[in-house]
Amino acid sequence: MYGLGRRAAFERAYDGAEKISCDACARMVFMSDAHRGYGNWNDNFMDNQQLCFTALQYYYERGYSYFELGDGDELWENRSQKKIIGQYSHIFWMLSKFYRENRLYMLYGNHDRKKSREEFLRKNFSEYYNECSRRMEPLFPEIKVYEAIRLEMEAGEIFLMHGHQGDLFNDYLHGLTGWLVRYLWTPLEEFGVRDPTRAAGNDKKCDKITRSMENFCRKKDMLMVSGHTHRPRCPLPGEGRLFNDGSMVHPRCITALEISGGKVSLVKWAVCTKQDGMLYVCRKLLEGAHELKEYFR
Repeated sequence: MYGLGRRAAFERAYDGAEKISCDACARMVFMSDAHRGYGNWNDNFMDNQQLCFTALQYYYERGYSYFELGDGDELWENRSQKKIIGQYSHIFWMLSKFYRENRLYMLYGNHDRKKSREEFLRKNFSEYYNECSRRMEPLFPEIKVYEAIRLEMEAGEIFLMHGHQGDLFNDYLHGLTGWLVRYLWTPLEEFGVRDPTRAAGNDKKCDKITRSMENFCRKKDMLMVSGHTHRPRCPLPGEGRLFNDGSMVHPRCITALEISGGKVSLVKWAVCTKQDGMLYVCRKLLEGAHELKEYFR
């Protein structure tokens, strides 16, 4: 029954997904699971913020469209979206540049499901305080945040969703789980108690999610890009159709999935060292670049 519930949730997300037509040579980058917080002890994004900022600059300057596939903000542990924006105003400033050029697409995940409500978006994302100009400026006025997106490409269809859909705790009981995370597991995390609802770090749960998604991809004859499990995934052509962009809260790097020139690649951004000991932010290819059309044969 649980498997049937997951498949039904995938079907619901697929049927209600926003359709976007994309050119075969379009440049797109997929990232997720930043879990941006208040900058306090349990904000896992804080240590990687400069990696993210550098990556966003790179993709903006090279004409990529940025797709954030859910859990961009940690709204289970934290109440205030505006406080998160204030903490990471430099990140949101970069995202606003994508938005002004119609190159920003956002999905919501289980930790930031509040973004599914138009009232929440109007209240929190219409404008923000720019610390450089010292005034309120537009952020994402009239933005829409989707549960899922269907990219219609020349090679075939690519389905985007966060990946929590159909999960008992993270989807059907999301309200209760969010309350428990904020008031029970977050205080206990300081003492080493692990949140049992998390897919990341739970091998058995990750394997179930992966199998369900792979089966759905084969049924629909499409590719899928998701997040949620924090496990980057870029299979070889013929070995699978499910991709995962990983997360922005890995201990020493952030990962991203890129599509450029009809090819797909998995990359990581990390702090590297030159021979003279100087540190710099580097982009490294983890897997790819594979022709998209090869996955549809």
